Amino acid sequence: MVAVDEEVWSEGENKKSQLRRNWYALYTKPHKEYLVQEVLHHNGVETYLPQIAVVVRRRDRRSMKPFLPQYLFAYFDPDEQRFADVCWTPGLRRIVSAGGRPVVVPDEVVMYLRRRLETMQTTDGLDAPFKKGEVLRIARGPLEGLEAIFDQQITPKGRVLVFLNVMSRLVKTELDLEDLI
Repeated sequence: MVAVDEEVWSEGENKKSQLRRNWYALYTKPHKEYLVQEVLHHNGVETYLPQIAVVVRRRDRRSMKPFLPQYLFAYFDPDEQRFADVCWTPGLRRIVSAGGRPVVVPDEVVMYLRRRLETMQTTDGLDAPFKKGEVLRIARGPLEGLEAIFDQQITPKGRVLVFLNVMSRLVKTELDLEDLI
């Protein structure tokens, strides 16, 4: 939760100097990040939705998913633009606030997120401990003792794709990384 500043705000000059064109965190309804981004973009509000590539289960391709589910950032000045229009965007629950005022997200935080996610994308985010095509043995579970051919790591938590030789046929299977030696 966001800490509330105990300082008493006077109306007028202090408020105007604090609420300028800045980044603000928006909290959306579940799975509505893309809708909110699209509506705000259509209304001329710059947005940033941090995304990361994830492997779609049971498929060999990747899909982009929000890095911070239900959150995105919008760059606007509540005094210039119609603040109520932003607040009432379909799919938006609220603007992250403290003491009734939107909390400014420093530019450095947004820039750091952009750089970090870019780095994760270029390094693929997953460092597989085995090479593609490497023959391994399954150490535990119902397939214990069988040989498997490593294909790829599919999640940061250690799920991997391997091929098993079943009845003279290679069958793709998901396993936990810790089950392989």
